[in-house]
Amino acid sequence: MASDRMMEYYYSMGQDCLHLGDLDGAVTYFRKAANMGAREAAYEIYIIGRQWETGDGVEKSDTKAENCYKLSVDYGIRDAALQLGKLYLRGMVGKKTNPRKARKSLELASDEGSAEAASLLGKMYDEGIMGRVNPDKAFKCYLLAAERGDSSAMLMTGMFYAQGTSTQKDLAAAEMWIRKGRDAGDPDGDITLRGFLSVACAEYVTGAGGSVDTGKAWQMAEEAETLGDKEVFLRLGLAFSHSGRKNHGTKAFECYKRAARNDIPAAWSALGLCYEAGLGVEEDIAKAVEFYKKAAEADDAFGMAHYGYALANGEEVQKDEKAAMNWLIKAAMKGDPGAIHILKEDYNYELK
Repeated sequence: MASDRMMEYYYSMGQDCLHLGDLDGAVTYFRKAANMGAREAAYEIYIIGRQWETGDGVEKSDTKAENCYKLSVDYGIRDAALQLGKLYLRGMVGKKTNPRKARKSLELASDEGSAEAASLLGKMYDEGIMGRVNPDKAFKCYLLAAERGDSSAMLMTGMFYAQGTSTQKDLAAAEMWIRKGRDAGDPDGDITLRGFLSVACAEYVTGAGGSVDTGKAWQMAEEAETLGDKEVFLRLGLAFSHSGRKNHGTKAFECYKRAARNDIPAAWSALGLCYEAGLGVEEDIAKAVEFYKKAAEADDAFGMAHYGYALANGEEVQKDEKAAMNWLIKAAMKGDPGAIHILKEDYNYELK
């Protein structure tokens, strides 16, 4: 048919213009071919838009890129709607960002099945780019994008489940989505999983996540430590200490010992308290003072306060009022409430 020959002619002329470096001419001919039904010509216009946006072999021009994307969108090219939305979201050269236009384009791309567009919409609602935060819409968009395979949205969906934001708190669902995002190769996968595990392990001890599973809590803490959280067992120990559950003292003590392996001063202070109070271990004031001293010398406020108190009272250490006051003042300067109280009540001393 004559129309088919004309379409092929326009498409061929567009290709010739491309080879000659005449992108404006190429767009003109590709547009004619696209008007006659050549979808590949419409996609070529989108590709030319990408060239102008990135400056790939041509002088960058956001305005020309925008025009190409608009044309391609009119011809039903989903990628063009996504790219147009991203262009408006970052802001064209010399212009501010345009969230409203960005949302419109991204919604079009998302309606056509784009995972990235749905994820970006989630981010817009999550960060209040439209003017106010809308967690309900953010969660819906993230979940849609996650189900379509977007790794970043998988991580965010997991965090929404972990926090119970705009959905029922569900640690199992949270872990599933975060691991999926990490396994999909998202660059933030490790740090997101580590953060989740560090918090969730304590929630499995306290029941804040809806159930208690101390075995899983320990496994999560071990993995979080492997991923780089050296203080996770300190926090897990605190969770056991305050849980009031059976053998909580013994489990807390084990956690503090594990944390101390990573040279965490606060863990030494916690061990000192365990030995002082007989929490999970036989009372041993000498060992308590030993750990308090070690923590104090490592600049831990709690250790400073308790070591100072031990020096003031001569508990398993030679009494030294001057040294005691110095340690108590150091602890008070770090905000330790116990040290502040002792200085005021026993020494009539207040920080200025």
